[in-house]
Amino acid sequence: MGFGENVAKVKRGSVDRISELPDFILHNILLILDTKEAGRASVLSKRWYIAWSSIPVLVFDPLYFKLDEDIGDDDENEDIGDNDESEDGRLERFVEFIDNTMRRYSMHEYRIKKMCLMITIDDEKLETMVDRWIDIAVLNQVEELEFEVNGEIEYEPPGSLFIAKSLSVLKCRNIVLPYYEILELVSLKHLSLEPMSVDKKMLQRIISFCPLIELDIKHKYLDEVSLPWARKVDGGVEGCGSGIVQSNLQTHSLQKFVYSSLGVDLSWPWNMNVAALRNLRKLEFSCTNITDDAVSEMTYGLIALESLTLRSCSRLKYVKISSISLKELQISACPDFWNVESPDSVTVDAPKLVNFSYHCNLETSLSLIRVADQCNAKFYPMVTDSLTTEWFVELKMFLMETKVFKSLKMDLCNSHQIEVEHDQLMNAGTGLPCKLRLLTLCGISDRTLTESSLVAFLDALFWCCHPDVLRISTNVETSASKLILSVLMEKVQCWKDPLKSIEVECIETIELFSYVTQLEIRIKLSWE
Repeated sequence: MGFGENVAKVKRGSVDRISELPDFILHNILLILDTKEAGRASVLSKRWYIAWSSIPVLVFDPLYFKLDEDIGDDDENEDIGDNDESEDGRLERFVEFIDNTMRRYSMHEYRIKKMCLMITIDDEKLETMVDRWIDIAVLNQVEELEFEVNGEIEYEPPGSLFIAKSLSVLKCRNIVLPYYEILELVSLKHLSLEPMSVDKKMLQRIISFCPLIELDIKHKYLDEVSLPWARKVDGGVEGCGSGIVQSNLQTHSLQKFVYSSLGVDLSWPWNMNVAALRNLRKLEFSCTNITDDAVSEMTYGLIALESLTLRSCSRLKYVKISSISLKELQISACPDFWNVESPDSVTVDAPKLVNFSYHCNLETSLSLIRVADQCNAKFYPMVTDSLTTEWFVELKMFLMETKVFKSLKMDLCNSHQIEVEHDQLMNAGTGLPCKLRLLTLCGISDRTLTESSLVAFLDALFWCCHPDVLRISTNVETSASKLILSVLMEKVQCWKDPLKSIEVECIETIELFSYVTQLEIRIKLSWE
């Protein structure tokens, strides 16, 4: 029985207590429900309809518009039901729906806490309408605003966006960020930009003006990006080999900076003004051509840095990280996606490090000089097409030498061949298996491993490590999970004697997308 039916049942009794609740509680109830259930609840009474029509979170996404159409009772959705209409007709009704909604919120001065807008603009008329919608959101004290613009028009947001005193989160994609003289973003804490172009002076003003800002910039046109750490040269700006202009931004208040060049290598200056980033706490680089020297200078000089992520940085070879403040570190090469090689060596000296995530080749030399005693270290070895005896020997040696990793995760989606000789493993003489808290296996499908290859794989894996918990993640439509359980119970031979008991703790499904559901199984393993 749905929520609407439950409320109707209560109303058939003596008193409708739920409808007497304050607006903000009714809004929270409606936000928990899915779109259709919220629509059904809105027809129960005038009180519920008012609550539904004034909900403070607005999501305008054409992908979900078809779902919203089924709700139904609003005059904005009349004459719906023609599933064969043209794309232009559907877009026209989508725009009309947004415009009617925003007019209603403007007329009644309903508070807008969050608004998400995905729109395609191909003419100036629609561009003007989008400006008006943003104006209304600002007037109605919007706190979080996300919008993505597509189409032929290069869209510039209205100046009202930059005097939104209530705005705390701003995420923009595919826009032109121009210069505006007036800036009053006194509450802005998070700015995410993936612009078509950006005025460097405006970016400077925003970073300088907002005392608590977290900055996330992704940009395709690297010659227009302004980054906040080059030293001032002769009172002007400093250039680098790729033509990127580095301006002397005043960034004393910046606490978080995330930068991704969207897969295009970004040349990096070696001299950086870390003194201008003294309050920086979180730093993330993805797909950039940052150098070893730059990483060393950052981690040593940024005295407040607590979190560092290096992902797909192709020039890193001898990474040296030394920091007295660093608490979280993630190093990931991701070669399958970006064709980036792992560094040759990584050295970490961070006595406060409590979370460490490491995704690299086994050939990479890892030296952990100092980390916290209870460091939660997770290792994601890069798995090749063919898993050989030598690969498992290297894995075990790596775990034994580093001694810090308690969690191991392996993605087998690209592994199609297991070539393990048990006699060679027996004679490797590497010592006892390493103790782990958690071993996670994912990407296993009916096409990935056969029963015989799975037996060989698990035998070799348990020769390397003895996990307390084995977590298996597979597509819910495959029979891989049943195969793994069957193999664990009956087929594993080489290292079965040390395995005392197998206990399935839980089985659950997790919906990743509307069309993808994962099956997760947690198995508790007891060893001799």
